[in-house]
Amino acid sequence: MSGCVKLEELVEFLKRNADKRTMVTFHSIGDMDCVSSAFGITKILKNSSIRAPDFISSNARFAIEQAGIAMPEISDGFDDSAEIIVLVDVNNFEDCGHFEKRLEESSAHIVVIDHHASPEAGKALVFNDESYNSTASIVYELLKSFGMRPDRPTSEILAMGIYSDSAEFRNATAKSFVQIGELLEISGLGFQQLLEKFSKIAPAEARERTMDELFDSKTVIIGNRLFVSGATSVHAAIAADDAIKIGADIALFYSESENEISFSARCRPTLDTEMNMHLGRIMRAISGTIEGTGGGHPCAAGAYGPKKEGRDAFIKAFHDKVFGEQK
Repeated sequence: MSGCVKLEELVEFLKRNADKRTMVTFHSIGDMDCVSSAFGITKILKNSSIRAPDFISSNARFAIEQAGIAMPEISDGFDDSAEIIVLVDVNNFEDCGHFEKRLEESSAHIVVIDHHASPEAGKALVFNDESYNSTASIVYELLKSFGMRPDRPTSEILAMGIYSDSAEFRNATAKSFVQIGELLEISGLGFQQLLEKFSKIAPAEARERTMDELFDSKTVIIGNRLFVSGATSVHAAIAADDAIKIGADIALFYSESENEISFSARCRPTLDTEMNMHLGRIMRAISGTIEGTGGGHPCAAGAYGPKKEGRDAFIKAFHDKVFGEQK
């Protein structure tokens, strides 16, 4: 069975194959939406394990810890013995980092569950519905279709998956708020309590440093778009997120460790559609300049690699991909 299916058909397929050995995975540099969705799927498919193609974001890792979920539940190796492979929050193999070739060669039945515009289904069974603003929203719908009430940790991280991938409700629909209300009721938390539990408050010194780095960042207006870029001492994703919150249209920040350089890119929600761009694909396409890998979503993506001297070439390539000939 392959091709695009309706939710009811997906439910039937999962019911028929619920006992088969299953690997659940997601896109490179897993975010809150895909990680929460993966945990939700494991509640449906009991003989399943979560495998990350590389690593998950610091925000997703913090949320898992706050929910009381053991990190060993996410492994980093491809499961060659899996009969079923479920891809959540990604609709192609290219965005799956080091798993790309293994997925192409796998004889397992591949299932895609996603809320982004779907490319050719190929050999996969695909459920894609853009009326959902997150994959976590789809997975919660699946749990309900199975007559399952998520436990408290799962309800909390699914709620955070919906919240984060709706750009903090800026892209929310009526369905988003209904689901959030139900998940809050299950968790026993109020919305503000949920945010406080899963918001990572950095020490004052770290916040001061981030603000200084934002003030030191480079700003340029191109085609009536405000582009902000710069270096950070710790997490590039935090600086990129903050730049968008204070008015940037597009942001690119990087941080360097002893062994690698890491980039995070963000854009204002809906700008991806207006400019016909996908930051995840851009980051993947230019990751060769740092001899690394990249990927992510249309409005939020990252890349990392060992070639730190490729920094300037990466920034230029990003600029050229996003803005082209615009001045």
